[in-house]
Amino acid sequence: MTEPGSAAIAEKGHPYWGRRLWVNLLRAGIVGGFFLLWEIASGRWIEPFLISSPSKIFVAFVAHIQEGTLIEHFWVTFQEIGIGFPVGAVFGIAPGHIFGRSRALAEIFEPIIMALYGIPRTALAPLFIVWLGIGIWSKVGMVFLLTFFLNFFNTYAGMKQMDQEYVDLARLMGARGMKLTFKVILPAVSPYIFTGVKTSIPFSVIGAMVGEFIAATEGIGFFIRLSAGVFKTADVFVGILVLMLLVIVMNKIADLAERRVLQWQTQTEHVRIQG
Repeated sequence: MTEPGSAAIAEKGHPYWGRRLWVNLLRAGIVGGFFLLWEIASGRWIEPFLISSPSKIFVAFVAHIQEGTLIEHFWVTFQEIGIGFPVGAVFGIAPGHIFGRSRALAEIFEPIIMALYGIPRTALAPLFIVWLGIGIWSKVGMVFLLTFFLNFFNTYAGMKQMDQEYVDLARLMGARGMKLTFKVILPAVSPYIFTGVKTSIPFSVIGAMVGEFIAATEGIGFFIRLSAGVFKTADVFVGILVLMLLVIVMNKIADLAERRVLQWQTQTEHVRIQG
């Protein structure tokens, strides 16, 4: 015998899965149509030398995977991002939280951080290479720099938007120190923190690419620059494809972590405006 509650859930779930299927089919159709148009245009309307074609890019991708060169370059870039991104996120979230709790520190250091943030990162890349060499550590520094600022400003904004009544009520109930931080403050600003983390994902890849474009002997950025230098357009798109897949995977992991941490929060996928 089916319980009334399960029947109601099934009725509510059916439109959801129907919508998901429709969205996925439409998305696949758009992407598939784009690649089909690209394949047709290559060699017919546009010189293949300029845009290559999806079939040639796929062949080049498989060839580089089999040779092992693409995996070696990817591993170097993955190390740069794997070290610089979490360190930059943690070092960005921590001062954002501290400055949000201390008005004096915020007034002293906020103009300094804003001035540092205004420096173009491409101008700092040569300095990192001079300081840290052409190995992975100069790229780790670039990834750290771009990740730090985005996480700092998002966390700091969340701290400034936090309702003081929550903190006062928690203190009345006996919450102090680390308990107040981890039970009240961080859960309240966690949506801002995850926004900073997800926003900084593509910028961490950009930081690694900027460093590799300027000076490197390995990495996906080096692979793209080398391929462009010998006019291998398909290989350039292979490198771009790898970076796109890396960003997508990192973003999916961040989404899963966000859903798990923010289970208590009501998620609204869209806002319906009537008028």
